[in-house]
Amino acid sequence: MPHAFRLAAVALAAGVLSPAAVANDKFQRIEFFGSYAQLESDGIAEDFDGIGGGLRVVGGQRVGFFGDFQGEYVPTEIDGGGADLDFENYRAGAGWGFPAGPVGFFQVKAEYVSLRTKLESGGVEVKENGYGVHLQFEQDLAYDFGVHASLGYLDVDDADGTEYVIGFHWVPDVFGFFAQLRWDDLNVDGGGELEIQTVRAGFRVPF
Repeated sequence: MPHAFRLAAVALAAGVLSPAAVANDKFQRIEFFGSYAQLESDGIAEDFDGIGGGLRVVGGQRVGFFGDFQGEYVPTEIDGGGADLDFENYRAGAGWGFPAGPVGFFQVKAEYVSLRTKLESGGVEVKENGYGVHLQFEQDLAYDFGVHASLGYLDVDDADGTEYVIGFHWVPDVFGFFAQLRWDDLNVDGGGELEIQTVRAGFRVPF
C-alpha cells in the first residue's frame, strides 16, 4: 500500500495537466460500479469476501462547494463457505475544494458514515454509524486520463481508524471508466482490528 501511494505521488507531481482540465472547474458526476470487498477481523479465523456493486453521485465545483453521496452493497461469504455476511457502506458528505499550485486541486470533505453487516445465519445485524473527514486529490491529466487519491479518518460507534483511496479515471466524452482501491484500517474498541479492502470499477458519467 505505501508503495502504491508513492507511485501515485510521482504521477501527481509530474503535473502533466491538460488545458481543458484546468479550465473546467466542475467535476460533478454519477458513478455506477461493481465492487469486490474483503473483510478481515482479529476475531474471525477466516476472511469474508464477495462481489457486489453500488452508486455514487458527486455534484458541485472542483474549486468551491461540493456534495458527495454513495451507497454500496456486497454479499460476502467466509473463505471455504459455511457463513454468509452482507456488507453495506453508505456515505453522505460535503466539502470545499481549492487549487494547490501546479499539482492540481485538493478537497477537504466531511461525511456521515454508516457501515452495516448482517450475518445471514441467525440474522445478527450490526450498524456502525459515525463520521469521516478526508483530504482528497483529483485531477485530470493528459489525454482524458486522471488520477485521484484520498487520506481520511473514520470514527464510528465501536471502531476508528484510517481510510486510504487511490485510483484512476478515463473520461474522453459523455462517459468513461474508473477504478479504485479503498482500504479501511480500523481499531475496534476494547482491542482488535478490522480491515475492509474494496476494489471498485465501473462507469463514470459527468453531468
